[in-house]
Amino acid sequence: MISDAEPVVSDQSERGESGDDIAISCRVRLARNLAGEMFPDWAAETDRARVYNAVSKALKAVRPDMHVALVDGFNEQERDVLCESRLISKDLLGNPVGGGVALGAEKSYCVMINEEDHLRIQGFASGLDMHKAWCVADEMDTALERHLKYAWSPRLGYLTACPSNVGTGLRAGAMLHLMGLQLLGELDRVINALERLRLLVRGICGEGSEAAGQIFQISNMDTLGVDEALIVDRVQRICTEVVRQERNARARLLCELPLVLVDCLARSLSVLKNARLLSTAEALEFLSAIRLGAAMKLCTRLQVSDVDDLILAMQPGHLQKIRGVVMTSDERDEQRAVFLRRQMTGVRLKSTKV
Repeated sequence: MISDAEPVVSDQSERGESGDDIAISCRVRLARNLAGEMFPDWAAETDRARVYNAVSKALKAVRPDMHVALVDGFNEQERDVLCESRLISKDLLGNPVGGGVALGAEKSYCVMINEEDHLRIQGFASGLDMHKAWCVADEMDTALERHLKYAWSPRLGYLTACPSNVGTGLRAGAMLHLMGLQLLGELDRVINALERLRLLVRGICGEGSEAAGQIFQISNMDTLGVDEALIVDRVQRICTEVVRQERNARARLLCELPLVLVDCLARSLSVLKNARLLSTAEALEFLSAIRLGAAMKLCTRLQVSDVDDLILAMQPGHLQKIRGVVMTSDERDEQRAVFLRRQMTGVRLKSTKV
């Protein structure tokens, strides 16, 4: 966890060579349901409680070290932190009776219980290592299936609450930072092309969210009649091409429109160093620009990983956890500005000829 006392400065090498400067993380999610049980949104409280107990027992048999708990056992700040870390969804919080979460010790996997489906098995990996995330989720799925009987149809595959997930129940996605394409005015073209390829393009918080900070989640749309491994391979391949286009856009910005690039970075750094009030959305927009500058090695003292930590730290739940106090929205806006001013201490733009 970031300390409020010291500015975030990293001595680690830049992560751009591995693609993490553009591909922030990836996730593979498997939707599963128990045979003979009503889907969570249609189930009675006693039904959801029974499903939670059955899944919890299976999880502990598979991974004794997992932390399995009901979401209503967490306080509001803890729930916010889990949501902001993208370990659980806001929809899960709407099912307090029987709604649960199982967390792995290394946070490389997570299982939501009684969200839209009885199980949402999630595997995570940094960068664009989609196959690693897939292996983590698939291993957990295979192990749980030895203890639980899934709802499955020989004709359709795995049965899910939402028809769009029927079949494999698999959603493979990557979170990409595409600010270079945005500054070049080419982002809409890329998004339209992805949608024509039947890929979902969502904001940083998933379905229904806006792409604040030009951070997008790109995932498969089709789950029925397609092999799981082929879905993962396809999403990996297309996202790799998007990363290539974003990297090319950044190079073109530096060569063709350096004034636009430097102006964006200078304005963002100035606001972060001087603002007295910052909303979450505003902070994300300005930090997004600084992340681009760090990735292109145009900012002193900051690495991409530092900015990623700051993007998480300025979220409401994390900010209150760092401060150790519950705050109102207005208080968070003030303390967010104080926090980020301190973190930007000593950060400068490198000299660039424009």
